[in-house]
Amino acid sequence: MKVPPATQKALKRTPALHPRAKGPPILVTPSTLQKTRKATSQPRKRHREPGGPSALSPKAFPMSAQRSFLPPRHRFQSNQKSTFEGAEIPNGLFEPKKGATLKIIPVPATLRLGKKQPFFFLVDVPERDLEAEKKDEADKRARAFGAKMLNWIQIVTTPTADTPGTSLVLHFDDRRYVFGNISEGTQRAMVQRKIALNKTEDVFITGPVDWHSAGGLLGMVLTLADVIASAREHLGAQNAERQRKGKSAATDKLLSRLSIHGGRNLSQFLATARRFIFRKGLPLKPHEIRNDPRVSNQGSNEPDWQDTNIKVWYVPLEPADKAPVDATRKRSADDSEAPDTVKGDSTEEEDFQATQNVVTQMFNSNWRMDALVETTLHEAKLPAKLFVRDEHGHIQVYEGPLPGRDGDVPNIPVLIRQPWPAAMVPVLPHTEPARQSICYIVKNHDRRGKFDPKKAAQFDIQKKDYSSLTRGESVTAKDGTVVTPEMVLGDTVLGKGFAVVDIPDVFYIEPLLNRPEWSNAEIMDNVCVMFWLLGPDVATDARLQSFMKDQAKVRHIVCSGDTAPNMIALESVATQAYKLHSIDPERFPLPYFSNAHTLHGHPINKAPDGYEAGRTGKMIQFSPQFLHQDDKIVGFPDLEKLAGSEPQFPEVTALANKASERLQDTDFLAKIEKVESDIPNRDAEVITLGTGSALPSKYRNVSATLVKVPGYGNYLFDAGENTMGQLRRVFGKELPTVLRELKAVWISHLHADHHLGTAGVIGAWNKETSKSNPSATLHVASHMHMLDWLREYAQVEEFGYNRLTFTEFRNYDAVTRIANPRIFGTEQTEAHGIERIDACFVDHCHGALATVFTWPSGLKIAYSGDCRPSDSFVKIGQGVTLLIHESTFDDELKGDAVAKKHSTMSEAIDVGRRMGARRILLTHFSQRYQKVPVIEENLEVKPDADGKDKARLDEIILVAFDYMRVKLGEFRKAQAFLPAIQKLFDDVTEQ
Repeated sequence: MKVPPATQKALKRTPALHPRAKGPPILVTPSTLQKTRKATSQPRKRHREPGGPSALSPKAFPMSAQRSFLPPRHRFQSNQKSTFEGAEIPNGLFEPKKGATLKIIPVPATLRLGKKQPFFFLVDVPERDLEAEKKDEADKRARAFGAKMLNWIQIVTTPTADTPGTSLVLHFDDRRYVFGNISEGTQRAMVQRKIALNKTEDVFITGPVDWHSAGGLLGMVLTLADVIASAREHLGAQNAERQRKGKSAATDKLLSRLSIHGGRNLSQFLATARRFIFRKGLPLKPHEIRNDPRVSNQGSNEPDWQDTNIKVWYVPLEPADKAPVDATRKRSADDSEAPDTVKGDSTEEEDFQATQNVVTQMFNSNWRMDALVETTLHEAKLPAKLFVRDEHGHIQVYEGPLPGRDGDVPNIPVLIRQPWPAAMVPVLPHTEPARQSICYIVKNHDRRGKFDPKKAAQFDIQKKDYSSLTRGESVTAKDGTVVTPEMVLGDTVLGKGFAVVDIPDVFYIEPLLNRPEWSNAEIMDNVCVMFWLLGPDVATDARLQSFMKDQAKVRHIVCSGDTAPNMIALESVATQAYKLHSIDPERFPLPYFSNAHTLHGHPINKAPDGYEAGRTGKMIQFSPQFLHQDDKIVGFPDLEKLAGSEPQFPEVTALANKASERLQDTDFLAKIEKVESDIPNRDAEVITLGTGSALPSKYRNVSATLVKVPGYGNYLFDAGENTMGQLRRVFGKELPTVLRELKAVWISHLHADHHLGTAGVIGAWNKETSKSNPSATLHVASHMHMLDWLREYAQVEEFGYNRLTFTEFRNYDAVTRIANPRIFGTEQTEAHGIERIDACFVDHCHGALATVFTWPSGLKIAYSGDCRPSDSFVKIGQGVTLLIHESTFDDELKGDAVAKKHSTMSEAIDVGRRMGARRILLTHFSQRYQKVPVIEENLEVKPDADGKDKARLDEIILVAFDYMRVKLGEFRKAQAFLPAIQKLFDDVTEQ
């Protein structure tokens, strides 16, 4: 899209091209361009630059705007001629969509790429037909008024080890709404409860914006976007086939947008994830509730948000104690070079708008894979795929020498793919943790009364017109009278509703009691239920109980960690754990749970008069009639009964008994002791908390492995979403000790299934140690962007960032891709237990790393994260005691492994053998299969040997499961049960 000279002049004149501009953003519409083109009769030379259409050429925009589109090294200077001037390349990075508006949004100084250069976002905004929108909205309201849709709300999660927050789903035939805490584990619980999210367009987060209330939100957004993208791709293929057969295309009824409602810092919370969350095709809009709507709009009872199904009133609460939040972030020596999120000279409102624009770019960018930008070989940020033009002007992959690898290399012009636009934003505007807690009052729209044939008979109309009236259409009587549906209907059915009230602690009670909504008859009329999401010791507060008694016409349902049983919330994985426990109870302990005690270990008491305790599955139907459906409550799972339903289980038990008998042989055990006597820290225990890939499933959570090394500490390798839930289930009452002994966390790369549980783990560690050992520090080692995310998130919530130390891997050898190792001094080794961390960059995604941890005892553990087999990893892992390697795909799916940059089982084992690893643990399996990889079981204890021969002769390979606990000295014992485990999963192919 080329911008004509007339439009160029307008762009130059507008104040919006200055970063401190107060004027409106620029709108260049297709119709404007068309009119301008008609007015300009002279021919124009087409001019294109790499990475964009003619609209991005130096002649199309003033110099200030040109510089804003590209990072500093890609800017065109006024006296600089492009090497590729006039060359034809693929479509541009910011090419507007057909029938859309190119919107240039000025961004405050806090988001500039340089100190003096302005920065802009370009956003595609469809041209709006306001009259058509109003008519469509009126039609929808008419249909909603006349509809008799089945409508209910259901409790999906209550506070348990797996699901620390409470979430509710409001169901209509055409749409779903999620209310409450979107905590870690919420998405997995919805999979367990078979609740589909593909009709969810609005999420209403209660409470303060922090990890407890929104820790599962980022993963849920990713899943929704991917589900919609897959469904849209499938629909496109179907329509292509229908077109080939001459049939009309099927209508796209898929989710078109996602709105998230929440309190202050909601946009900031989302924007911190810009480096690892970006999706096309699902525009996301945060509705951040920054002000009290009852104060800013006094005297109005109108809802703060509504659609064709519901009306919503926002109820924000500020704690009464006014205690300041400690948002200080003491810098350690390890992160002294990390850039801080800075305070600029822009206003708070400008910063807020800038942050919202970042979120827009995360989910609604028109970034294209084939869009390239020009730079030079020495300026290109490696590793990156480079392209050049041959003598004919055709784009080719650059395969020549690279700087630092082959001596002096000419600084030739090259082309690279531009990063996702939002990921190019280096820093976010400054913010501080907010304590505002958001609650909601929700009501259905009024529903038209039932069609009354007696009223209709009073008018001179034909009976065939009755159906039109029931559809909400007006008809004309024989005498010319227009009869509207309202004239022949019974009394209007008033919409019923509910409230969701989130009180984190007792300091919010007085502000809650003083809210004007509770005494407003118009707002509270027909509010039948109040869901109370309460923090510790809030449910027993006399003021709150008195308030509930005063609201006697309302049903009060309390969902609190003080009232909810710590029952099994994910019965599928718990049932699998029970089966494995029946085979090998030492390596597969039962997950901790209680049907009589809370998550905090307190006995469940009978709820006092005035409210009932919320239970998972509780359902309340609002229409067509109002019903409390307690029969939908999920009962306590009977794991033994569920496990015993497997038809092949008796045969599995026989194989397990055979293995147990083998392990009673004293000669066999003596041979094991002799051959393994040189393994350091044989009592070190590996706990596989999450062993699945991509996203949580019923049977496997995402990546997390804990290693306990007695005498040194505990070490966490990756922390996918709800790693804390897995820790609670595995350790139960032992968890506080486990957290106190946690010394280091390694995050392999910025993919959600490997790091979205990190903040939750650090927060739990900080809470546990802040009183018992406030001088303790936790070491986090990862790529620089992971540490950037932790630092930025610390401005949303103080979760313990000021007590962390860091190892940041950024630089590496250009030939081997091996990073500079982190060598710990004596004092650091005493604090964290380890003496060295080695790392190398691997082939998976930008910044993906594999590592080797070394302890003073000589214990060495290598961890792959996600990657293709790596020679560099083999090099730094020579002589490791244990290799933990991803094994995403079976060997017959090697093509998938190559395409998705993962490893197969055989490739992972080969890496271990080339390292000389004594023990190999395979993990990170595709969630599409519950099947266990077939590994040959070999209990023969081979003769002693030295060096690599010893490793080859003493090699033991295991397959990981969630909740599995195995010591280094028990790998051979665990392998004895492999035939029984493989038999258990022989006939299982899908989740």
